[in-house]
Amino acid sequence: MDETTLTLIQKLAPDLMEALASRAMVLERISILGPVGRRALAQRMGMPEREARMLTDTLRADGLIDVSPAGMFLTKRAYEILDFVRELVRSRTGLASLEVQLMRLLNVGRVRIVPGDADQNPDVLDEVGRVAGERLRKTLSSGMILAVNGGTSVHAVATHIPRGSDINVTVLPARGGLGRSQETQASNLAEMIALRLGGKHRPLYLPDNLPQSALKELIKLDEIREPLEEIQRADVLLYGIARADEMARNRLMSESSIDELVQKGAVAEVLGHCLDINGHLLASASGLGLPEDSFSRIPTVIAVAAGSRKAEAILAVTRHHHHACLVTDEGAATRIMALIRAEKAL
Repeated sequence: MDETTLTLIQKLAPDLMEALASRAMVLERISILGPVGRRALAQRMGMPEREARMLTDTLRADGLIDVSPAGMFLTKRAYEILDFVRELVRSRTGLASLEVQLMRLLNVGRVRIVPGDADQNPDVLDEVGRVAGERLRKTLSSGMILAVNGGTSVHAVATHIPRGSDINVTVLPARGGLGRSQETQASNLAEMIALRLGGKHRPLYLPDNLPQSALKELIKLDEIREPLEEIQRADVLLYGIARADEMARNRLMSESSIDELVQKGAVAEVLGHCLDINGHLLASASGLGLPEDSFSRIPTVIAVAAGSRKAEAILAVTRHHHHACLVTDEGAATRIMALIRAEKAL
């Protein structure tokens, strides 16, 4: 259903639209949280439990949700209309309009915003991952090379890529590993994504903080050199946007070095490259992977980030290079708009 139809319903039957919107929001939340109890649902949505009971009773009577000992969940009938439900929620919450504004202001081909703030509700990151996963599958075709980085955002995408026909793609880690959880290492995520897509992957089990002398020797090995050469030919790049200070701590930098980096104006890191709020390169970490000037050569770049604290980093990265798609959440999007307004007021 398009925006014009929704506007007509609003004019013809505003009371009906309010009822539709309320039910849609509850269904959308259950699709993310389910199975979920009524009290937990009410708390997550910030509504009285009595109102949640009335809405869920109506949805159950209409055959859209069912209840198990673990909580409420969507029925098959509800999944058949879930895309419409999500579009209605985006329209009613103003997210569709916000997406259009950010597309223009950030020069991004497509912006998708999910409701909520991942800094307040970790479940929001799962929804960001689902939306990004759907976009990624639609973007890829047989024979393509996909490069991915590590981190929790890309892990959310890897976990929620929808099942479908196999795509003969090669998935590569875009950079060596960091001292974080093994499940969010780039090589492991490349393998996960390849399995979900029905493609193949090539690992790059290489620490990201080796000295240059060691890197020069390692690159002579075929198992290191060959995937690095393939990465340079990537058709699609999927990565999570990180804050510079958080990534510096992941790299085990000293607090004094982190303070110095922040004082220089670093707010974002993308694949080892630190940027200021205007998208200017400040420094690059040691390691092997995509060089900073390669972003403009990759045909399709998809970025994922969630949480209002990532707003400055998102703004910096989108100013540095063009993106085909940005998937984020309401908290980050609202904060980005506030930052842009503050800059214009100066």
